[in-house]
Amino acid sequence: MSGESVPPTSTSPTRARQVRTAMPEQLPPWGVLVLESHHAPDFSMQWREHPFVKLVYFLSGAGTFHLDDRPIAFSAGDVFVIAPHLRNRICDGEGTPSSLYAGCICENVLKAEPVTAARIASGKLSGGNRQTHFVASKLRRMVYTQNLASSSCGIDMMIDAWRLLRGVTDYDCHRKAGNIESMLEPIGVEQATDVGIVQQYIDELQTSFLEATTLDAAANQLNLSRRTFTQLFRELTGTTWLRRVRELGIEHAKKLLQETDLPIASVAFESGFADLSTFYRRFTSMVGQSPAAYRQQTHSNV
Repeated sequence: MSGESVPPTSTSPTRARQVRTAMPEQLPPWGVLVLESHHAPDFSMQWREHPFVKLVYFLSGAGTFHLDDRPIAFSAGDVFVIAPHLRNRICDGEGTPSSLYAGCICENVLKAEPVTAARIASGKLSGGNRQTHFVASKLRRMVYTQNLASSSCGIDMMIDAWRLLRGVTDYDCHRKAGNIESMLEPIGVEQATDVGIVQQYIDELQTSFLEATTLDAAANQLNLSRRTFTQLFRELTGTTWLRRVRELGIEHAKKLLQETDLPIASVAFESGFADLSTFYRRFTSMVGQSPAAYRQQTHSNV
């Protein structure tokens, strides 16, 4: 997962490992991989083709994404889909090197969903913030699963890859039908009572918080009214849904700050925050110090 890299400068508070060339895309046996890449100011990418679908989420930066003979401008928050065997390359703008996450899904995985695979079209997604947030939440979940490296990692990554592709290809249909939330995967609702249903949701939220979107979406997933869900959630947890999701995100961020050298922008993304300023504000409010100060303190105590 390493290209030609440059060490982080001593003035960089996030200690990003920057690359000058595109990273190699070596997929594991199960055929699904998420890469994280931070470009140096002199980053240069040669044309490449790959035998898999790739979804690229730009965390920061700006420039031009060339898909064969189509140059398409990109900026932070944009998502691109690249079909297998399509020539492509990224050209960062001057002074705007990009950071990105790339989800790679091999053709063997696609064969299990031929209808979905046939609907994959290369280009920049145009579904707006809802679509971007959906892709970002799935990529976050895949990064989380990949880093756990559990015995079920391969299966879990393939399941998430199918969900991601289905959401991308079906999005316009759902949007036109006014049924965006049906793209979100329903959780199990075996419990017979509303209390049991919400308790199961709370238990699973410990690992699924990265996919939490809105309170209304959570209530809809459980087929409960917003009022019933809100009341039961507070009774069972002693706090609100939003507060609990934020707490779980901050706890995950603290773990990443303690145990990794990920750039703070990446920590924010992988903890479920859409922008860096919100992450800094929430983290400082809940922890009592900035992410950079927290990382420095925990590392100095080791």
